[in-house]
Amino acid sequence: MFIENFSQVASPLRRLTREDVDWDWDQKCEEAFQKLRRIVGEEITLKKLDYDKGSGKIKLAVDSSYIAAGEVLTQEDKEGKDRPVLYESITFSKLESKYSQPKLELCGVARILKKLQTILWGQHFELQVDAKALIEMINTPCLPNAPMTRWVAFIQLFSFDLVHKPGKTFTMPDGLSRRPKNSEEEDEDAPEFDEEEDWIKPHPGFGAKNVN
Repeated sequence: MFIENFSQVASPLRRLTREDVDWDWDQKCEEAFQKLRRIVGEEITLKKLDYDKGSGKIKLAVDSSYIAAGEVLTQEDKEGKDRPVLYESITFSKLESKYSQPKLELCGVARILKKLQTILWGQHFELQVDAKALIEMINTPCLPNAPMTRWVAFIQLFSFDLVHKPGKTFTMPDGLSRRPKNSEEEDEDAPEFDEEEDWIKPHPGFGAKNVN
């Protein structure tokens, strides 16, 4: 479990564990305890996606490395805070790991949307990426090969606002994209994503452009 600024928040409580300090549960200790309890109980716990009208904005952050595509799905609460819904990491095959970085980034977004299509289909959301080239590929595609063109066609079936995020603020999806593969995921002969199945045509609305 990761708690941002944990050392600073928990400092009054950690002080009580020292042998040279008398036990004194003061106001600072109580405030630290209540803050940690709130973070663990509300801010870290995964929430269900709320599809009701007027519910908070859905945000999907995606990043890719040569290892995997990582994503963080969140939804704004009534106070405007992003609450985590899902964390995901999809490893690339050895063939995919050799893609150029722009092609890898595009493949990562397509893979993530394929994985999340049952919960994002028909919903408007904010798609966050840190690669500016990816924004251009999706918005004004002029791509060098057929697989990338098909990936963009699939991505454009979803309704989203495409937003660029600086890499230094993209630590969570970046970290998930670098998750080491386990032994079961090492498959030298794994097919490329585009070769697995005819995964575009079965989707209702194929060919409709609804990127904002």
